[in-house]
Amino acid sequence: MRLYFWIILTIALSYGVHSEYIPPGPKYQCPKNTAQLYPCECIEPGERGVTILCENTNLASLSVGLKNFANEKLLVEKLIISKCNIGRLYGNVLHTLKVRTLRVENTPLTVIEDHFFLGINKTLQELYLVNTAFQDYPTESFQILGNLTILNLKGHHIKDLKPNSFSSSLMKNSLERLHITGGNITELPTDIFAGLKRLKTLDLHGNNIKELKKNQFKGLRDLELLDLSFNNLTKVDASHMTDLNKLGWFNVSNNAIKELTRGAFARNTVLKYLNFNHNQIKKLDSNSFRGMRFIRRLLFSDNDISDIGRGTFGSVTRIGTINLARNKIQKIDYQMFFQLNYVELIDVSENLVTEIQKLAFKDLYLVTINVSHNAITKIEAGAFENCANITLLDLSHNQISEIPKTAFDSTTYATHLQLSFNNLTSLSQVPLQNMTGLKVLNVSYNNLKSIPKNTFPKLYELHTIDVSHNEIKDIFNGVFQFLLGLRFLNLSHNNLETLKSSVFGAMPTLLQLDISNNRLRDISRGALTRMASVRQLNARHNNLKKIFQIPISLSELDLSWNNLEEIATSGETWPTMNSLLSLDLSHNTLKDNLGKGSFEGLLTLQRLNLSFNQISKAPWESLGDLSSLQYLYLQGNNMTTLEKGAFGRLPVVFEMNLSGNNIRNVSQRAFEGLLQLLKLDLSYNNITNLPNGAFQGLVSLRSLDLSHNRIEKIDNKTNGLLDDCLSLERVNLSHNKISFITRKSFPSSPYIPYHLKEIDLSYNSIPVLTYDFTYGTNKLQVLNISHNMINEVRKGVLGNMTALRVLDASHNELTDFPQKYFGPPRNLTELYLSNNKLHRLPLKELLELKSKIRHVDLRNNHLGEFYSELTVLLNNGTSFEYSGNPLQCTCQVRPLNRWIRRQVETPKEWEEVRCYGPGYLEDRPLHSLTEPTLICPREYDLSENYEINPDIKFRQFEIVRPGVVSMQWLVTSKEDISDFYVLMRKNSSQESPTVYEKIIPYNERKEILTGTHVREYVAGPNSTVPKNLQKHLLSSRNFELCLIAITSSGDLREWQSSQCRILENFNLSSEAVKSSATGALAFLTLVIGYLAT
Repeated sequence: MRLYFWIILTIALSYGVHSEYIPPGPKYQCPKNTAQLYPCECIEPGERGVTILCENTNLASLSVGLKNFANEKLLVEKLIISKCNIGRLYGNVLHTLKVRTLRVENTPLTVIEDHFFLGINKTLQELYLVNTAFQDYPTESFQILGNLTILNLKGHHIKDLKPNSFSSSLMKNSLERLHITGGNITELPTDIFAGLKRLKTLDLHGNNIKELKKNQFKGLRDLELLDLSFNNLTKVDASHMTDLNKLGWFNVSNNAIKELTRGAFARNTVLKYLNFNHNQIKKLDSNSFRGMRFIRRLLFSDNDISDIGRGTFGSVTRIGTINLARNKIQKIDYQMFFQLNYVELIDVSENLVTEIQKLAFKDLYLVTINVSHNAITKIEAGAFENCANITLLDLSHNQISEIPKTAFDSTTYATHLQLSFNNLTSLSQVPLQNMTGLKVLNVSYNNLKSIPKNTFPKLYELHTIDVSHNEIKDIFNGVFQFLLGLRFLNLSHNNLETLKSSVFGAMPTLLQLDISNNRLRDISRGALTRMASVRQLNARHNNLKKIFQIPISLSELDLSWNNLEEIATSGETWPTMNSLLSLDLSHNTLKDNLGKGSFEGLLTLQRLNLSFNQISKAPWESLGDLSSLQYLYLQGNNMTTLEKGAFGRLPVVFEMNLSGNNIRNVSQRAFEGLLQLLKLDLSYNNITNLPNGAFQGLVSLRSLDLSHNRIEKIDNKTNGLLDDCLSLERVNLSHNKISFITRKSFPSSPYIPYHLKEIDLSYNSIPVLTYDFTYGTNKLQVLNISHNMINEVRKGVLGNMTALRVLDASHNELTDFPQKYFGPPRNLTELYLSNNKLHRLPLKELLELKSKIRHVDLRNNHLGEFYSELTVLLNNGTSFEYSGNPLQCTCQVRPLNRWIRRQVETPKEWEEVRCYGPGYLEDRPLHSLTEPTLICPREYDLSENYEINPDIKFRQFEIVRPGVVSMQWLVTSKEDISDFYVLMRKNSSQESPTVYEKIIPYNERKEILTGTHVREYVAGPNSTVPKNLQKHLLSSRNFELCLIAITSSGDLREWQSSQCRILENFNLSSEAVKSSATGALAFLTLVIGYLAT
């Protein structure tokens, strides 16, 4: 027994050791050899199969890719055929696949032949035909799709459906969702859907249906969703909807329905969603919704409704949404919205409502009521009764001047009350006594003159009040003191002139206070100090002349655009204990009145804005107290000189902005003491010369902006201005007067690791780039030398900038790059050379960058051609901008034109490229031209690149032995190509008699032609060749054999001479034929043997 146990254990362990490893991920993985799937690609693996995308191709090429994929024996979850040139689908392209979902989109498909779906009909469950050119519904093609559950025809030209469109198909027993949308269907036959017993969704929106017949949807007892929107229906009544017992969602919006027929939906008892938006309905009454016990959404916006009868919504007690926006309703009548216990939204906005009558809204809970954008002037007493916790009551954009105190009963309140854009003159006209749950009150854009005493009762939930954009002059003392939950108070854009000490009181929870854009001249000393929690205070755009006492909790204070002239140095301006982080004093008139002690006590201040204050000298004394200052803004002042140590000692300042002053002189060590400065902006000044040592001490500086000055040089030939900036990464010297760059202009040293990465020298007067430019730029990544006068780049300059990624040399005078002068920088990814005078390009150097370069801008040059060699870069993903050049659209641009036409969509950068010549193509968009229109001059010697690309190219063409021809080919075009036509004739003349012809299916790429085939065609029993020609043709020895592409619609395409071959000594005599047949048999035996192996 023990021996038996050990034997079993050993066998079990051996099986475990040799079990197959299952890699992680979905069950079905994409094939590793992706090239064999071309022109398709596997874009996603999956548990139920892979997803295949076939884009911008034709039926002939598509068949090869799918045939190769079928050999992988994988399941296809989704096959997408997108933007292809196929007019007709036929043949066995799908026969060997197992596809669950097929999607054909943006393809000019007009016909699907019978039996096309043979093979996948057993697995296909979802079929999407999107944006096609169908004129007729392909009834016969769909007959065998017995497992189809979803059929979607979106965007088509179908005008009518035959009565047997669905009843004759096997899908009638399986189809659950049918979408035929975006077409021109005008009429539906009676009982057309009768056989679709399992159908749950029927979508016919976006057609031109004008009428529904009686019992139109007969038999659809399981239908749950019906969409007839965006048609031209004028009527829907009970005779159309009788059998739809399970209908829950009905959309008939955007039609021309003038009346909601009485009892139209009486038998649709489970209807939950009804959409009649954008129709012409004028009236609703109590019979309109009879029988709709479970309705949740009623959408009737954008109609002509002017009359809503009493009790209209009485029968729909479970309603959740009533949308009546943009109608012609003039009043909200007595009990119009009454006892709707489950309603969530009532929208009567953008009507003509002038009054809300008594009990208009009654017994509602947690509802959003929107009556904005009307003309309401009157709200009767008791208009809102027992409406507890209205989520949002929007009465904005009306003409309300007063709301009666009894408009809301004791149980009615709104969480968010919106009263903006009305005619209220006092907050006492807003009944807030019972609004115990109010959280947000917006009374902005009214005519409020004051906020009187007792305006606000104890509203503990109220956290936001907006009374901005009024005419408030007075606020009664302590009016906000009972609002113990207030967080945000907006009093901006009013007429306040003073704030007394007891206006606000304690307000212990307030976080943000906005008193900007008033006329404030004075804020009393204790007006704000009792606010223990306020964080942000905005007092900009007032008339304040002195700084008031701030709360100790304040972190952000904005006093910009006032009349401040000084900040007292007594030490009483700022509280001893404060948490101020940001202070904005810009756009005042402080001038040079800041002295020592002006900012005393602001130990935590990090950001200070003193811009536009007419300051003429650096306020170093006042800044000395700001030990935590990190950001200092002084732009737009009147400073002319920066002396040594102009800003004193500011050890943690990271950023300083001195732009827009009138600085002319900068002394040595002007920024001494700014050890942590990272960004310095000196742009828009009047600097002509900077002495060496001006930036000494800025060892941490990373970004320096000296643009828009009058600087002529940045070195003195022995030392450079930037030598002291050990960490400098970006320098902007644009819009100056620099004419030459020397080897000392940018810092370099074998002992100091400088990090300069970006230089902007645009808008200067540089005429030439000399080798001196390479000093200090070995780590440079971005160089902008645009808008100069550069007409020459010396040898090796660009090549030595090995780290350069972006080069902008646009708007210069460059005419040519001599061989090897361009470099190129080996890491270059973006090159901008627009608006120069280039006649030719450094092709060899550009091609060396094919693995790196991603964008080349060559607009507005003198380039008359696009070099075919550059198509290598195009194929590698490089984008070219080429517009504005005198492009000659001859055969030289055929490779480019070919590349453009092969793209799924024309790239934007090539849409604007137009031909300059020859004359007959002048100003024509290049992407719209075909290759035959691009003609070469007579003297031009064509290479293979410039020849017209044929539809078909021979891989092999061989006369195996007399009377036997073997040929193989490939399809090179993405135009509409399916089958192949073999034509053999006496000679190349159009009138030459045909000796042999044959159509080869689109999935074949080889053919063997023997003399026997030709003799049978010429002299066989079924021959159509005249008797008097047969003997003459059989005795001939020289022929022309052509292979011609056929479109999917069956038309021959134009062919090129390269698609034809001359057969010499191709003897068709009986002896030769016999010999040839023997040889052909031997050859076929060899071929079959080879294929078998």
